[in-house]
Amino acid sequence: MDNRKETIILNAFDRIERGGGRILTRLRKLVAIPSVNPPGERYFEMVSCLQEECIKLGMKTEIHQVPKKVAEAAGVAAEFPRYNLLARWDVGASKTLHFNAHYDVVPAPGSWRYGPFDPCEHKGWLYGRGSGDMKGSIVSLFTAIDAIRMSGVKPVFNIECSLTADEETGGQLGAGYVVNEGLIDADYTVVCEGAAGTRVGLGHNGVLWLQCHVKGKSAHAARPELGRNAFEAMTEIVHGLQRYKNQLSTSSRCYRDVNGKKRYPTVTIGGVFGGVGQKVNTVPGDAMFSLDRRILPNEHLSHVERELRSCISLGAATQPQVRCRVETALRIEPCVTNANLPMPQSFAKSVKVVRRRVAEFHTTNGFTDLHYFVRDAGLPGVGYGVDGDRAHGVDERVRLRDVAQTAKIYSHFMLTGI
Repeated sequence: MDNRKETIILNAFDRIERGGGRILTRLRKLVAIPSVNPPGERYFEMVSCLQEECIKLGMKTEIHQVPKKVAEAAGVAAEFPRYNLLARWDVGASKTLHFNAHYDVVPAPGSWRYGPFDPCEHKGWLYGRGSGDMKGSIVSLFTAIDAIRMSGVKPVFNIECSLTADEETGGQLGAGYVVNEGLIDADYTVVCEGAAGTRVGLGHNGVLWLQCHVKGKSAHAARPELGRNAFEAMTEIVHGLQRYKNQLSTSSRCYRDVNGKKRYPTVTIGGVFGGVGQKVNTVPGDAMFSLDRRILPNEHLSHVERELRSCISLGAATQPQVRCRVETALRIEPCVTNANLPMPQSFAKSVKVVRRRVAEFHTTNGFTDLHYFVRDAGLPGVGYGVDGDRAHGVDERVRLRDVAQTAKIYSHFMLTGI
C-alpha cells in the first residue's frame, strides 16, 4: 500500500475514533424506534429516520413501499405496510459495493434492566432491543461513510445501501423484495450480520418452518369416549419426530465447515404449540405445534421437507381417529460463498488490518438475508457486522467500541477495494 493511501485510511480511522459521540447519538436514535416484527410496527417512522441520516451523508435515497396486494399475499395485515430504503453514493467508479442491513427487531418481552426502547449507555455498552441485531451495524455503516466523506476522499466503489424490513420473519418483503424487483445495481455485497470479530461470514444454514395442525373432536370430559383427543394424538406424532431428531447427529449427516468444524442439522419441536378453545374439562379437539429444521449447506431443502413430512405422516397414520394437516411457514435454502473468491479474501484483509489478527471464514447456524444477494442476485458477498450480545434476549446490548471497529473495517474495504 502506498503512503498516500495509508494516510487516507488512517485519517478515516482517526475520524471514527473521535466520533464516539455521533455513534452514541445515532444508535440511541435508531434503537428508540420500536420497529418490532411481528407485526411490523413503526416501519415508516424507521425508514424516514434512516432516510434522513442518509441524506445528511449526501446520499441519494428512495423509499419503496411494498404494494398492498403483495404484502397481503404474504400474510401481512394492511395496517402494517412494508417499506424499504435504497440509498446510493455514486462516485463514478467502475464497480458498485452494496451494503444490506435490516431495521426490524424481534419483540422485547421480559424484565429488562433498562427499557428495551429507552436506550441506555452503561460502561461502554448501549442497551436496547436491536442494538446488536442489527441497528449497531447500521450505525457502523453510516459512521464509515461519514468518516470517508469528512476526509474529503472517495471510496474505490460506488456505495449502494438497502435498509430493509422483515428479516426476522424471512425477509421476503425486505431484501427479497428489493432483489427480486431489480432495485439494486451492484457487483458485490456485504450483509451487515452473520459474523463478527475476526470471523468473516461466507453464508448461513437454510431453514424450514412447518406448522402441524391436528384435528380431533371436542367432547365433555365426563364423556371422553364421545371425543377424539387431538392433544394425545399430537404427542404420538411428536414421539416419532423425537426418533427422527436423534438420527440427525449421525456421521452421515455431518457437514464440515470451511474452518474444519463439524456441524450437524437440528430440529426444534414445539417452538409454538397450543390449541383452540381449550378448557380443563374438555377433550381437546384441536392441537398444533411448530417445527424449526435448520438445513446445512450439504443438504437440499426439498429433500429435507419431503423427509420431515413423511415422518409426520407415519406418526399420523398411527392415529386414525384424527386428521393431521401440515403447512409450510418458511423455506430458505442454505447459502455459502466460495472463500477463495477475490471479494471474501479482500474483505478478510480489511478485518485483519483492524482486528490485528488473521480472519477466519465462517458460516452461521442462523439465517440472514445473504441468500437473496448471493443465490438470487448472483453477487459475490460476505456477512459481517457488530458483535452484539444477548440478541433476541433480555438486555440486548452492543459494545460501542465494537461499533467503531466495525466502521473501520467497512471504511477500509471501501477505500482499498478488491
